[in-house]
Amino acid sequence: MAGYLILSKLEVRMAYDGTSALRQAAEHRPRVVLLDFNLPDMSGIQLAKQLRALLPDAAFIMMSAHIDGLSERTLQEIGMAAFVNKPVPLGPLRKAVLMLVASPRLGRDGPKHGEKSWFSTGLGGRRR
Repeated sequence: MAGYLILSKLEVRMAYDGTSALRQAAEHRPRVVLLDFNLPDMSGIQLAKQLRALLPDAAFIMMSAHIDGLSERTLQEIGMAAFVNKPVPLGPLRKAVLMLVASPRLGRDGPKHGEKSWFSTGLGGRRR
């Protein structure tokens, strides 16, 4: 995924656990954060809550193949711009990230209750 996004001239930083992600986020202050739900040292939700405090204006996209216990309400409370099931479709992911980077309204201004994210409007799958 990172390599594919880099081809679109996006600056990409990778972290393989929540602790590393927090360090990188503090240093680089990303506009868009792509999170996995299952991490080795914490859940994606725990990481998202900490990142939201650090990056109130960033847009978050969460992805996972296993989402036991994850609710729409939790995603809305954190201000997720989108949720996508794995395997992640790379073309729609790139399009969503580019749209979010270009958007003057990031952060908690993702889809409101009942609105559809880019992934749920024919560009990918939405959690069922």
